[in-house]
Amino acid sequence: MKFLSLTAALVSAFLIAPTDADAQELRIGYWSSGSSLGFGSFLKEGGYLEAQGFDVTYVTFPDVNAPTKALAAGSIDFAIGASAGGALSTTADGLPLSIILATQVADLKFVVPKDSPITSMEELAGKKVGMSPAGSATASIATAILDKNYGIAGDAVEAVPGNDSRLAQFLVQGDIDAAALRTVSLALLREAEFREIGSFRDEWAKITGAPGAPILAVGLIRNEWLDEFGDEVAGRIVAGMRNALEDGSTDTDRVVSALVEAAALQPEDAQAYAELWDDIYTVSMTPEDVTSLEVAFDTFKSVGVLSGDFAADAVRTGPFEASRTID
Repeated sequence: MKFLSLTAALVSAFLIAPTDADAQELRIGYWSSGSSLGFGSFLKEGGYLEAQGFDVTYVTFPDVNAPTKALAAGSIDFAIGASAGGALSTTADGLPLSIILATQVADLKFVVPKDSPITSMEELAGKKVGMSPAGSATASIATAILDKNYGIAGDAVEAVPGNDSRLAQFLVQGDIDAAALRTVSLALLREAEFREIGSFRDEWAKITGAPGAPILAVGLIRNEWLDEFGDEVAGRIVAGMRNALEDGSTDTDRVVSALVEAAALQPEDAQAYAELWDDIYTVSMTPEDVTSLEVAFDTFKSVGVLSGDFAADAVRTGPFEASRTID
């Protein structure tokens, strides 16, 4: 009797488990810099999505807004860390894309050179401020903070776009007065001497009246792919990412090893990602996350960064709910 039960269980598991022939093709895209580099590399190196039965192709992009553009063009299926600002804009415009996850938190600091005469956020009016390119969540959040908290409209500062390493170089050279840089980037810039004058977490809390950093990046998916395979299959994407998140949180040595191997980072640079893992990454789409995205949209719209209306039907919680029953 026990033999028959075991045999039945094995047959059932064989029938349910995805095989190579049944594997859904999935083209994953992410930015090859910033926070996306750390999670994307760990996800890829660990084979977390392959373990969920996907035949995965990973595509990296040199520009923060490129994954969203690639989704709109149909050249990838899912972006693990699309700019929240860009995602909110494209869904408001009616593009056939949906937000199914919050994946990165905006853990950034406003910094100035150590010897700068600037000592407060109020003094940024009329100054050159470095930030990610227009259309990125970083630029949208920074613009909203300056406007809402200090009355500094977008045209009252000269926004200088660039990735974090470039902006840090500009700061050192004296080409800009201040910059919004990720905490992980600041950890990597060991030789640079910068002084913090504000943080996204604290400044966003002033706007919302609630603690917590704004959502920086989201999991953005093509509706055509989601409609073809459904929430249950998309839930396996979420489950794979959740497993990667949990492993990265508990095994920093594994994160370091994976990033050295997959992203060609130096061990000390990989260590910076590992140590800040829980501060910058998330895999969630709770009602609170949906509310946070709506608040972000309204805030960005009020300062002229976005237009239109919040596309509530493009924020789909089904895949996240489906993932709760998937190991």
